Amino acid sequence: MKRARTIIVVTLLAGLAGFALTGCSANRKAEKPKPYPLETCLVCGMKLRGMSKPFAFVYEGQEIKVCDQSEKADFEKAPDKYMKKLADAAAKLKQ
Repeated sequence: MKRARTIIVVTLLAGLAGFALTGCSANRKAEKPKPYPLETCLVCGMKLRGMSKPFAFVYEGQEIKVCDQSEKADFEKAPDKYMKKLADAAAKLKQ
């Protein structure tokens, strides 16, 4: 009886470990955000090249780049507005 219980416990633990490992690798693939397609700040519209390193963050799986962290706060006040602006600008780039 003890041996059967040990086999069951070991089997369950091995299954859980395998599930955790495959689950983690699947999450890593899903975590990679879509790259930011513009060369300008999403909030103020200034060119990002030539200035200090832009402030980048991820919002709903999309990388966002702005001039500095204070503009991230502006983005967070109206994210739908800026996500629409990004979608419109990205669509123009594809044309």
